[in-house]
Amino acid sequence: MKQIVIFDFDGTLANSIGLAIRLYNQHVQQFGTDPIDQSELDDLRKMARDHGYKQVLKHKKVGLTKLPSIVLTIGKEMRSHMSEVKPYEGIIAALQELKAKGYRLGVLTSNQEYLVREFLETHQYPLFDFIVSEKTLFGKDKALKRIMKKFALDSRGVVYVGDEVRDVAACNKALIDVIAVTWGVAGVGGFDKVAPTKIIDTTSQLVPTITQL
Repeated sequence: MKQIVIFDFDGTLANSIGLAIRLYNQHVQQFGTDPIDQSELDDLRKMARDHGYKQVLKHKKVGLTKLPSIVLTIGKEMRSHMSEVKPYEGIIAALQELKAKGYRLGVLTSNQEYLVREFLETHQYPLFDFIVSEKTLFGKDKALKRIMKKFALDSRGVVYVGDEVRDVAACNKALIDVIAVTWGVAGVGGFDKVAPTKIIDTTSQLVPTITQL
């Protein structure tokens, strides 16, 4: 049985994808890249599944040298627009149920810790036992291992919940069970080429899936 559930923030707890796309589109002239239309998200997800995220970046003229600057710019913009970000429907009730069942809850995010705390408090999420901010796009497996060491956690008692393919890859490296959610970045079918422990499509599946592990 699991005792600790660690969540990704953006795209898993917080529905911030639409805002991120809007802010990105406002800066495409500055970036020298192509805009993203909401109507093409499914096509971009399919491209990522079939050819990898680098192909999506190439398709939108996002060179790898531009990526850090783009992420930094959008990250700064999002901090001043966090009031526009909302929870996914049903996620708060699911977390409350997990807390009532005695699970410890944590967050691993590239977002700033104080912004995450403000968001969670504003929307009355149940109290998290820890929130860890890691300023990295990659190497999430190392961040997970640092969390395990810092809080003296046994990987067998931990499950991670995330919405990206890299979340699954990181958990596989860190030998942690991972639940992939399809309401975030990767979408339905986004995990076909990786091996998450479980895949869920709705927040109502979260609690029963965790309790069965």
